Amino acid sequence: MKTTAGSKLEKRVGSIFIHVSDMKRAVEWYSRVFDLPYNEDYMEGRLSTVYTLHFEGTEILLDSNNGAAPAPQPQMFFKTDDISQTLQFLKESEIVIHNEILENNIVIFEDPDGNRLMTIQM
Repeated sequence: MKTTAGSKLEKRVGSIFIHVSDMKRAVEWYSRVFDLPYNEDYMEGRLSTVYTLHFEGTEILLDSNNGAAPAPQPQMFFKTDDISQTLQFLKESEIVIHNEILENNIVIFEDPDGNRLMTIQM
Protein backbone atom coordinates (compact mmCIF):
# COMPACT_ATOMS: atom_id res chain seq x y z
CA MET A 1 0.00 0.00 0.00
CA LYS A 2 1.44 3.36 -1.02
CA THR A 3 1.12 6.38 1.23
CA THR A 4 1.75 10.00 0.30
CA ALA A 5 1.89 11.44 3.81
CA GLY A 6 5.39 10.20 4.73
CA SER A 7 6.55 9.23 8.19
CA LYS A 8 7.33 12.75 9.47
CA LEU A 9 10.36 11.30 11.30
CA GLU A 10 13.13 13.88 11.45
CA LYS A 11 16.56 12.92 10.17
CA ARG A 12 18.30 13.64 13.47
CA VAL A 13 18.60 12.01 16.86
CA GLY A 14 16.74 13.73 19.68
CA SER A 15 18.23 11.88 22.64
CA ILE A 16 20.22 8.74 23.40
CA PHE A 17 19.50 6.68 26.53
CA ILE A 18 22.27 5.11 28.55
CA HIS A 19 20.99 2.79 31.27
CA VAL A 20 22.83 3.09 34.57
CA SER A 21 22.53 1.33 37.92
CA ASP A 22 23.78 4.15 40.16
CA MET A 23 22.75 7.66 39.09
CA LYS A 24 25.14 9.49 41.42
CA ARG A 25 28.12 7.49 40.19
CA ALA A 26 27.06 7.85 36.54
CA VAL A 27 26.48 11.62 36.76
CA GLU A 28 29.87 12.12 38.41
CA TRP A 29 31.62 9.87 35.86
CA TYR A 30 30.05 11.36 32.71
CA SER A 31 30.47 14.92 34.04
CA ARG A 32 34.16 14.30 34.72
CA VAL A 33 34.90 12.47 31.45
CA PHE A 34 33.13 15.06 29.29
CA ASP A 35 34.01 18.09 31.43
CA LEU A 36 30.36 19.00 32.09
CA PRO A 37 28.86 20.78 35.08
CA TYR A 38 26.20 18.84 36.97
CA ASN A 39 23.16 19.51 39.08
CA GLU A 40 23.97 18.86 42.76
CA ASP A 41 20.36 17.79 43.47
CA TYR A 42 21.03 14.53 41.63
CA MET A 43 23.88 13.80 43.98
CA GLU A 44 21.40 13.75 46.87
CA GLY A 45 18.87 11.62 44.98
CA ARG A 46 16.20 14.32 45.09
CA LEU A 47 15.33 14.38 41.40
CA SER A 48 14.06 12.00 38.73
CA THR A 49 15.51 8.72 37.51
CA VAL A 50 16.63 10.39 34.26
CA TYR A 51 19.52 12.86 34.04
CA THR A 52 20.17 14.93 30.91
CA LEU A 53 23.69 15.52 29.60
CA HIS A 54 23.65 18.36 27.08
CA PHE A 55 25.90 17.71 24.09
CA GLU A 56 26.13 19.69 20.87
CA GLY A 57 23.33 18.57 18.56
CA THR A 58 21.69 16.02 20.87
CA GLU A 59 21.21 14.97 24.46
CA ILE A 60 22.31 11.90 26.33
CA LEU A 61 19.87 10.72 28.98
CA LEU A 62 21.25 8.69 31.87
CA ASP A 63 18.37 6.43 32.91
CA SER A 64 18.39 4.54 36.21
CA ASN A 65 14.84 3.27 35.79
CA ASN A 66 15.41 0.35 33.43
CA GLY A 67 18.18 -2.01 34.43
CA ALA A 68 18.98 -3.03 30.86
CA ALA A 69 22.16 -5.05 30.35
CA PRO A 70 25.01 -3.25 28.59
CA ALA A 71 25.45 -3.99 24.89
CA PRO A 72 28.59 -5.98 24.02
CA GLN A 73 29.52 -3.40 21.34
CA PRO A 74 29.50 0.43 21.41
CA GLN A 75 26.17 1.90 20.39
CA MET A 76 27.60 5.36 19.64
CA PHE A 77 30.87 7.21 19.34
CA PHE A 78 32.24 10.56 20.40
CA LYS A 79 34.53 12.61 18.18
CA THR A 80 38.01 13.69 19.25
CA ASP A 81 40.63 15.72 17.46
CA ASP A 82 43.51 13.99 19.29
CA ILE A 83 43.11 10.25 19.91
CA SER A 84 46.45 9.95 21.73
CA GLN A 85 45.57 12.69 24.21
CA THR A 86 42.11 11.20 24.72
CA LEU A 87 43.62 7.76 25.37
CA GLN A 88 46.08 9.27 27.86
CA PHE A 89 43.20 11.01 29.69
CA LEU A 90 41.21 7.75 29.86
CA LYS A 91 44.22 5.88 31.25
CA GLU A 92 45.00 8.57 33.83
CA SER A 93 41.32 8.52 34.87
CA GLU A 94 41.59 4.73 35.36
CA ILE A 95 38.78 4.08 32.89
CA VAL A 96 38.45 0.53 31.54
CA ILE A 97 39.80 0.45 27.98
CA HIS A 98 38.93 -2.43 25.66
CA ASN A 99 40.92 -1.50 22.60
CA GLU A 100 43.73 1.01 22.33
CA ILE A 101 43.85 2.92 19.07
CA LEU A 102 42.32 0.60 16.51
CA GLU A 103 42.93 1.54 12.88
CA ASN A 104 45.02 4.49 14.15
CA ASN A 105 41.99 6.52 15.25
CA ILE A 106 39.56 4.54 17.50
CA VAL A 107 39.48 3.75 21.23
CA ILE A 108 36.78 1.64 22.91
CA PHE A 109 36.20 2.16 26.64
CA GLU A 110 33.43 1.65 29.16
CA ASP A 111 31.49 3.53 31.80
CA PRO A 112 31.05 2.23 35.38
CA ASP A 113 28.04 0.10 34.29
CA GLY A 114 29.93 -1.63 31.49
CA ASN A 115 28.30 0.39 28.70
CA ARG A 116 30.86 0.39 25.90
CA LEU A 117 31.64 3.73 24.34
CA MET A 118 33.88 4.63 21.43
CA THR A 119 35.91 7.68 20.54
CA ILE A 120 37.13 8.35 17.02
CA GLN A 121 39.61 10.92 15.79
CA MET A 122 38.02 12.57 12.77
